[in-house]
Amino acid sequence: MGRKTLTGMLAVLIGLTLAAAEAPEKPAASLQKLTPAERIAAVRVIAATRPGKVLKDWMTPGAFARWQSVYGALIRTDDRSSMMSDFFAQAMLTQGSQNEQSGVWMLYNPLQDNVLLLQTDNTEQLPRIEDFAFLTGTEFRGETLKKDERPQAIAPVKGDLDAVLLKNVAATAAVFRKAFPDAGKTFSLSKYRQTANADPVSANIAFRMAMLKRFTAPEAKADAEKAGEIALLLWKGDAAALDAYFDSPADSESAARYAALPERVKKSMLPSVYYRRTKTGSLLGFSSALKPDLLLLVQLPPSGKPFFVFLPLNEEFAVAMQSAEK
Repeated sequence: MGRKTLTGMLAVLIGLTLAAAEAPEKPAASLQKLTPAERIAAVRVIAATRPGKVLKDWMTPGAFARWQSVYGALIRTDDRSSMMSDFFAQAMLTQGSQNEQSGVWMLYNPLQDNVLLLQTDNTEQLPRIEDFAFLTGTEFRGETLKKDERPQAIAPVKGDLDAVLLKNVAATAAVFRKAFPDAGKTFSLSKYRQTANADPVSANIAFRMAMLKRFTAPEAKADAEKAGEIALLLWKGDAAALDAYFDSPADSESAARYAALPERVKKSMLPSVYYRRTKTGSLLGFSSALKPDLLLLVQLPPSGKPFFVFLPLNEEFAVAMQSAEK
């Protein structure tokens, strides 16, 4: 594949389904064999392809009608949506309070800083989503933004992106654990559903998509070509080749840890973050819809070799890093 072709392909794919082709829709028979957490996780991956169809199939009629009345504009009539595909592709699943009748789950996308809370009917063989609340991470964590201030996770100006993401992941998980503890037997999403506002959620999504579109601008051509080279390396996943291409990062085992990932994950890595900085160099991020709790950050300096960081975004790592900084 030529560099020009690869660059064009990446420009089209960035911010969209991120490896949806690796996740064919599973028939109900196979989903019945999975645990509740595995079912929700499978639904998330499928939703990265056709979010409208998945929500329609898995929500109760009442829940889907409410989704359509508030968030229907985010999804096209053909059930596809680059905005919601981006949400589901990068969303990490956390299980909350459960009982025989119902259960609560959180899908958190740290790159959008949006939270989708789900309540399922656990009495059915295939639990359906009977309630939901879609809100920004800022609102869920009880934080406030100043007038015209953008979420730091989408456009960091107060610290490095990795630090911002880890801080948000840890804080969001803490709020969720407190609101919906494992031992909780009675619970409801009404508190969040009643205050949820579609406008800031949509604004977060639109802002992130606008940032990603900068990747297709003429001045980003050199970065796009570099992203193409890096994507090929990541798809092959050879540790020695990665070590030779990148400068030695602070974590000298990043290449080896990446090479040890499953082949399907490595072959589904695509650009998901892009910031163009003239003085310090551009920042690229690569991720997979099959493993949203991992982000590869690649710094492209003005001169010299690029370097990358293997960044786990899971709750355990984020909490440990926050504790270490205290």
